[in-house]
Amino acid sequence: MFGLYRVFYPFANAVKQHLTLLGLSIIYTFPDYDTSTSSLSIFMLKPYYLLIKNLRLAFLCLLAIFFTGTHAAQAQSPAQIADSSTALYFILAADTTYQELIPQETGKEISARRLKTVALVMAGAATWAAAYTFVDEPVQQFMQSHRCVVANDIASGAQVIGRQKYLMPAVGVALAGGIIAKDKKLQQAALISLGSMLANTAASTVLKGTFNRYRPSTTTENHIYDGLFQSKGNSSLPSFHTSTAFAVATSFATVYKDSKYVSPIAYGLATLVGLSRINDNAHWTTDVLAGAAVGYLSSKGVSYLYNRANRKLENRQQKLLLTPQINLASAQLNATLIF
Repeated sequence: MFGLYRVFYPFANAVKQHLTLLGLSIIYTFPDYDTSTSSLSIFMLKPYYLLIKNLRLAFLCLLAIFFTGTHAAQAQSPAQIADSSTALYFILAADTTYQELIPQETGKEISARRLKTVALVMAGAATWAAAYTFVDEPVQQFMQSHRCVVANDIASGAQVIGRQKYLMPAVGVALAGGIIAKDKKLQQAALISLGSMLANTAASTVLKGTFNRYRPSTTTENHIYDGLFQSKGNSSLPSFHTSTAFAVATSFATVYKDSKYVSPIAYGLATLVGLSRINDNAHWTTDVLAGAAVGYLSSKGVSYLYNRANRKLENRQQKLLLTPQINLASAQLNATLIF
């Protein structure tokens, strides 16, 4: 039993050392065997060699599982038997990808957020229905009866902000500036704006071709439509200038949400674009409201997809490699974080 005791004692020592360290890198070397002390220890080592090897391997498996969370370690078998001067190694390698440390929402927070979203959608729909019934025609009559040179000049300048042919190059310049200045936020805002304008163009085109609503410049009644999918050149609903302006405004307001100036300025300019379209008798009030909603939702959708794709790319770039190694004289657990 003396030899068996000499075999288990160093291993128990390593276990104790592991429990005190509790770190990602555990390296502990067993005391060297003194083969000259007793021939019985050498004789006893051979019968119990396989048992000791399996116990140590199981111990290192538990360590790997402990440090890799819910992922199981994948064992790589290579048992290489060397000469008398080289020990027998068993390598257990685990390749685990850790997600970015982002605060996770609780069930109540998710439910509250969804409830808030549903409430906003219902409130928006109710507002649009009320405007369609009570606001469209009175506002159109008031604006046209009070038009003036100053209002027309302001509207003429504001229209430029809502034209995609001007906004697209401007956002491209912002993207180039962000890349040159290595400004991550500016790059993100520009990329989301470009994607939002593309998504907004698709959505607005489909809606315009679906409803075919008459513009206020061609009729004094707001309920005149050509009908579903019967295109005759009437495309008042929604306002494309307004939706484009709100798509870009929402993109910058979302990225720079910590700034107290960006959101008011961005949404203020976008609202000015919508008012200019009502002033020019090009759209009804409900056309502008619908355009604002389309632009806002386009930007939020693109922003969600951008953030999700960005997190996946970051997660793939970060890996924690845990490699336990054991032999007769030592045991260690190597941790490598790859960025």
